[in-house]
Amino acid sequence: MMKNIKLTRVDFRLIHGQVMTRWVVNLGITKIVVIDDNSAHNPIFSRILVNAVPNGTVVNVYDQDSAIKKWNEDHFGDGNILLLFKDIKTAKKIWEEGLEFTDMQIGGIGGAAGQKNVYKQVVMSKEDYDRLKVLYNGGVNIYLQPIPEDRPYPFSNIIEKKVFE
Repeated sequence: MMKNIKLTRVDFRLIHGQVMTRWVVNLGITKIVVIDDNSAHNPIFSRILVNAVPNGTVVNVYDQDSAIKKWNEDHFGDGNILLLFKDIKTAKKIWEEGLEFTDMQIGGIGGAAGQKNVYKQVVMSKEDYDRLKVLYNGGVNIYLQPIPEDRPYPFSNIIEKKVFE
């Protein structure tokens, strides 16, 4: 069922420059599925996302409700898919709605007050930590990997270090 999803990633920058291009090339991605309400409801931003990928890569931008509907219809269709979320809150909600991905890569969360640095340039709030812990306890393999050259850093390391306890 999940065979066509090659990567599930959270990155507040969504599709951006060389980092995303390297993921697309390295994994043979043919389709990027962006799930973000704001992007889906902003035609100009959606167009920017579509134009930001290598030629031959399809981009579909969905709001949360449409994404679940499309997943239930045909699992986003054919191709090697990169499932992309702007934030952890959305990823958790979509997972709870039935799109139960098995692995999730954290690229970047975006800075805000009250966050703690957890790995390299990745910062996280207690709320996002708690959301990730729900996914982790539900069997999702979560790891932090901002760029392809970084080694995957297991979320379990953050739990063990008791960063938010």
